[in-house]
Amino acid sequence: MNRITKTLAAIIAVLMLATAFTACAKPQGNTETSGNDTTTATPETTSEFVDDDLSDDLKINDTVTFLYWKDVERPEFFVEESADDGNIVNTRISERNKIVESRLGVTLEWDGVAGNYGNQKGFVETANNSVVAGGGYDIFAGYSMTGATLAMNGLVQNLLDLKYINFSKPWWPDSLVNTATIGGKLYFTSGDISTNMLYMMYATFFNKDIFIEQHPDMTVSDMYKLVSDGRWTIDKMIELCDGVYRDENANGIADYEDLYGFETIDLHFDAFYIGSDLKLLDKDETGALVMSPDFTSEKTHALLEKITSFFYDSGFAFTKGTTSKYSSAQSFKSARVLYTVDRVYIASGTLKDVDFKYGILPVPKYDEEQSEYRTCMAFPFTLYSVSVKAKDADAAAAVLECLGSESYRRITPALFEQSMKVRYSESPDDSAMYDLVKKSVAMDLARIFTTPLNNNSYAPFRNAVKNDTAAGWSRSTTQLKTVINTYIKNINSAMSGQ
Repeated sequence: MNRITKTLAAIIAVLMLATAFTACAKPQGNTETSGNDTTTATPETTSEFVDDDLSDDLKINDTVTFLYWKDVERPEFFVEESADDGNIVNTRISERNKIVESRLGVTLEWDGVAGNYGNQKGFVETANNSVVAGGGYDIFAGYSMTGATLAMNGLVQNLLDLKYINFSKPWWPDSLVNTATIGGKLYFTSGDISTNMLYMMYATFFNKDIFIEQHPDMTVSDMYKLVSDGRWTIDKMIELCDGVYRDENANGIADYEDLYGFETIDLHFDAFYIGSDLKLLDKDETGALVMSPDFTSEKTHALLEKITSFFYDSGFAFTKGTTSKYSSAQSFKSARVLYTVDRVYIASGTLKDVDFKYGILPVPKYDEEQSEYRTCMAFPFTLYSVSVKAKDADAAAAVLECLGSESYRRITPALFEQSMKVRYSESPDDSAMYDLVKKSVAMDLARIFTTPLNNNSYAPFRNAVKNDTAAGWSRSTTQLKTVINTYIKNINSAMSGQ
């Protein structure tokens, strides 16, 4: 069997331009079509991707069934042949599934139900009913908030007990495995197997034309040097936004139609908390969950005061938008914003046809003392689990390993390198920034347990920013501590019983 062998380091090697462009290679002689673009593939190299440990003799000779969330935001699980429009990522998803079926002698069967934020209950009920009935599904592939609920309800198995999954392999990110292993058990995983993980990373986008116009004493290269020197901070972003405002519609009112230094919507405020290397949950010496001191720290209070002052008092930011009104992505597309924070998938969607030059940067650090940039993950990605009623749990684990392995070698290069880094990046510096954003992903434990925490993983901070109530943070967190600690106690009790 001809399998590609390169290393994921090529994808995440920061500032190594030659390696980054080598990694986007595809099978020799193919021509891929993405939308209206046709790209002639470069020759494939075979010396850098690592391989999995699955034996060529391993054959399942059965069907492995998935319950998946069918309202997933971007294609991930399969693509109907009639819907494969030549998009390179869709093509690779179909190719991956066929190769997994061939390698393992398995048939992949997909059964979808709604399962996004508003449909979590129905997804969990469907999973629970299948277990009560004695089976029906081998693997649950759900919206990121449902994984913890499935585990707490005793519906899934400890993946560390199963054969074939090798969590030392690069398609399973250390940041997730280390974070989500609680009490020596791991009930859900993700990584290259979930295309939506790459789509849902947060980053800062900046309009290069507006930057040069507003900062004639600087060059675009200076922006990238700020990042590489560790000086891309919230204070630096505020400084570069200072004075960037223009009454574009000449109505004498600062409104959505005007030009601003910064714009985002309330959904994206979380990126600043995670980007500042702050947490809500930690693990104690026994592996049990505890509240992080970050939540009530002076640093968090100072962060709130800093960004609310900028958002609401400076006159150079517009953050009144919500998920249903005043889209910051559309403002950026209309060249009315110098900086915006959003998920990287807007590069391959909203921004793909813009007629101006833009670049990408990580979410700014809290300050220069912070050692690394931290990339927040938006919620709409997939966590994979093996049902406690799987027909053959090790066979299900082999399928997950093979899907992750083949995704890493086939889908990730297509999605990340060609679709995001190369096709939608204006310069080699931007490709390097995509590398850095991916390398800096922080899998936050509280966000994984968002539903059992009754949304307190993000809601207190997000609402404090939205409502401009930084002054009341200490008082509100004092009241919340008891409530959140009760949720944590319930989580620990449920998880220890599994």
